[in-house]
Amino acid sequence: MNEAASLVLAFLREAWLALAGAFLAFVLLAGIAQVLRVSSASMLGANLWVWESVSALLSIVMIGLFAFLGIPQIVSALQSSLPGAGGCGPISELGTFASALIGGLAALRMLKATFISVLSASIGGASSFSHALIECAEAIFGMILASAAIPLAAWFLGTC
Repeated sequence: MNEAASLVLAFLREAWLALAGAFLAFVLLAGIAQVLRVSSASMLGANLWVWESVSALLSIVMIGLFAFLGIPQIVSALQSSLPGAGGCGPISELGTFASALIGGLAALRMLKATFISVLSASIGGASSFSHALIECAEAIFGMILASAAIPLAAWFLGTC
């Protein structure tokens, strides 16, 4: 079971790195697009467009910082709080595998939410920072529920 967990976690880690690389590229593209919008709006004398572009640029920076500094810390903190063993025997190994899988999937889901938000901002749409935070909160809530479900399942199944 440990070999399967390490294989799945290695796959999720590689997927996270690939998505993080694409995320960084789109953060840079979105930042350049907003800087160009600021310069063109200031040349036209449209103060409202300037402030919209500045606020979009600030939200892109905030999303980028949250994705690269916040998400790994949140996932590591929540994954360390998940129970490693919910009993003895196969239930213990299954609980360890489930907690590792839940942590990896939550990290990918949070990065995907921030990636979609930055992708929207890079093509000129609204940066849905609130939607990204809501989806991150859903992933965290799912991890918290799983941390309660693993010991309850072990108790229900009657393992030691």
